[in-house]
Amino acid sequence: MPKKRRWPWSRDEPAPVKDSAESLRAALLPWIRQNGASCELGADVIYAAVTRIAGALGTMPVSLYKGREEAAQDPRHWMLHLRPNRRMSAASFKRALMGWVLTEGRGYAVKRFDARGELRELEIVDPRCVTPLVEQKSRELWYAVTREDGVIEYLHSMYLLAFHHMTLDGISALRPVDILKGAVQYVSDIRDFSLENVKNGISRVVVLEYPTELSGDRRKRSVQEFLNLYRESGGQVLALDAGVKASRLDASPIESGLRDVEQITRSRVATVYNLPPHLLGDYSDATAASIEQQTIEFITLTMQPIVTQWEEELDYKLLTPEELNAGMHYHFDVEAYLRGDSAATATRDQAAIRTGKRTVNELRARDYLPPVEGGDMAMISKDLAPVSLVAAGLTISADAVNGEHNAPKEGENDE
Repeated sequence: MPKKRRWPWSRDEPAPVKDSAESLRAALLPWIRQNGASCELGADVIYAAVTRIAGALGTMPVSLYKGREEAAQDPRHWMLHLRPNRRMSAASFKRALMGWVLTEGRGYAVKRFDARGELRELEIVDPRCVTPLVEQKSRELWYAVTREDGVIEYLHSMYLLAFHHMTLDGISALRPVDILKGAVQYVSDIRDFSLENVKNGISRVVVLEYPTELSGDRRKRSVQEFLNLYRESGGQVLALDAGVKASRLDASPIESGLRDVEQITRSRVATVYNLPPHLLGDYSDATAASIEQQTIEFITLTMQPIVTQWEEELDYKLLTPEELNAGMHYHFDVEAYLRGDSAATATRDQAAIRTGKRTVNELRARDYLPPVEGGDMAMISKDLAPVSLVAAGLTISADAVNGEHNAPKEGENDE
């Protein structure tokens, strides 16, 4: 029997929250083993979807800000930006936690503190070992976390970062792999049917045409002799009685309508995970323009809701109300995912400079390039005039440098 720690601040242990999904304790690999090895045929598509989303989140740096400036002196900034715990980098931490969310439907990270009561690290826990509980009197949400040594920790919800794929009550969650179970089983059945037909030789059918006078025992003997000779020769030699004709009937192991079963599976998985189909290898309706548009949709429709959930959870669980009122907040750099597209990045950077959103040196610092003289001034189009100059109603001339006019050269104004 596992050991139990005392329930804090209450004499009565709350009743476990009832979960509507009976298989809520299974993750992706146990689910494959539970449903048979044939389910691995569709699990590869699910794995591709999980790694796409989790990998995209891992590439997006998260930083702690105070107002518009990074709070680089705060240890919590580097905890999410560099090393959440001693075993994992920030990227691997985000990928692992999202892996649980996208398979189990929920993911948890426990806040661990040092002897001084300061936040030391964030520890990912197996969601199958976490049971949500509701305290009977206060209705506060708690979690019972069963550790590897069998000890059960009762932790208030403020001591865990909790993320869900889809939840209706903020406690239980729907598992995407359960929703896709029917689609994966369908793929398994179709492939089993195809392999069985190939094994039985449906694709190599020989049709024998006998004359009407050959019937009864004579026809049976003729068929048996044909089969024996056909097997002995490996299907190469045929000897037919007079009047008997043989023809080959080429039959596909599966019907033509079932040839696109893998494409159907990709489409269903993409729908459940809200992914553009081309990210799962379905390029049937993809063009260069549509792929670019679908990539933007992936950021806005798939990743932005995930990022918003993470930012809100981090703000609420890692910052105090006073810090929130002071303007502190966590922020994901979503644009980091798009920097692999050099043409799109150049277009965005040019627009950012011309509208004063970014300075030249800010963009150079992002690309790990040294600053240039005059690159810290915001510019806007007219054309690329300093903001202060345009605001004063002035125009820039060829003699203007960084918004300040050069002094007239000696003798320039002489009559």
